[in-house]
Amino acid sequence: MKKITIITLILLAIVVSACNYPGSDEGQPSGESNDPMATEIARFLTGTPVEIEGEPTAEETTAPEPTEEEIAVPEETEEVETETVEPEETEVEPTQTEEETPTATPTPTTTPTEALADTDPAKTLGEPDWVNAMNNGDGWPTGFSEYTTIVFKDGYLKLTADTEFDGWRLTWPSLGDFYLEVKIQSPKCEGNDHFGVMFRVPANANANKGYLFGITCDGKYNLRRWDGQTMFSPVQWTASDAINTEANAVNKLGVMAEGENLALYINGQKVKEITNNAYLIGKFGVFVGGTNVEDLTVWVDEIRYWEIP
Repeated sequence: MKKITIITLILLAIVVSACNYPGSDEGQPSGESNDPMATEIARFLTGTPVEIEGEPTAEETTAPEPTEEEIAVPEETEEVETETVEPEETEVEPTQTEEETPTATPTPTTTPTEALADTDPAKTLGEPDWVNAMNNGDGWPTGFSEYTTIVFKDGYLKLTADTEFDGWRLTWPSLGDFYLEVKIQSPKCEGNDHFGVMFRVPANANANKGYLFGITCDGKYNLRRWDGQTMFSPVQWTASDAINTEANAVNKLGVMAEGENLALYINGQKVKEITNNAYLIGKFGVFVGGTNVEDLTVWVDEIRYWEIP
């Protein structure tokens, strides 16, 4: 049956070809045919693929577009704020330099001498071993320096702060155990501007070590210890009614030093007592510091001390 079919198809092809031979009356171009059957037979014989309705065609595969690589982003972490401890303001003992004389400040009104309180050490210590009434600059480095200016006028030691840092001047006696007393005031003073007495400055320290007992213009006191690089505060700034804060007020600061025991007095009243053995002997003087008043000046009327055997 298959042979008959193939022979039949061949014969049909010959017949059709004869009908479409070039130069026929139909005038068709060479190589073309308008007979669908002939076309299908020719495809079959030459092995040309025949498209059969309903058969799926080969899918055109398209390479997938590359996707954007997912990058792992770390979760946002909470920033931890670390506390930075800033060093306290440090001071360096000034050296003398040539500077312009500061503007003169008004002469403060002298407060009448009050009767000594029962708690005032001066009431029981007898006559002092040393007194300086500030009539001249003997024993003091006078003139200008990088941080302060010191002059002696009208019976006062006048110490002026020339910078924002504390500055001090020292005199020559070196003391071990003692009671030291300083009468001090400031004609112009505001807020936390401060001043006071420096003591137990080691003789070999070039004034770069020691204790500073001071008060502020708004009625606070403290005790600091300077080691040449860092300022420590064994006694923090503390308000006290013992401090006179009125205009041109005179305050008397006292320090009782016996070995490591340090007692602080203001106007004859003990305000604090601590133990500290960092420095046990040394020189003394006065200091001033502040930024509220330009050319802040303190006036020292008298310094005296009693040596404790």
